[in-house]
Amino acid sequence: MKKQHSTQSAIPTTGYIRRYRLAALLGMSLSTIDRKVRNGTLPKPTKLGEKITVFDAVEINHWLAERRESGNA
Repeated sequence: MKKQHSTQSAIPTTGYIRRYRLAALLGMSLSTIDRKVRNGTLPKPTKLGEKITVFDAVEINHWLAERRESGNA
């Protein structure tokens, strides 16, 4: 039987994803997220405020699709 993802654990397809939420969804630490952004292997986030960093959900889903296609998922 196939496992279904709950709405809370699925990566959104539109809108923004907070940095800490993206880390949880991808099973990575915040420092890994930051390192991947610095070295260009993860899309750059957007700063919405001094303490609010978000990632575009469309870009993240595109990034994941590319990784799946290349076998790096």
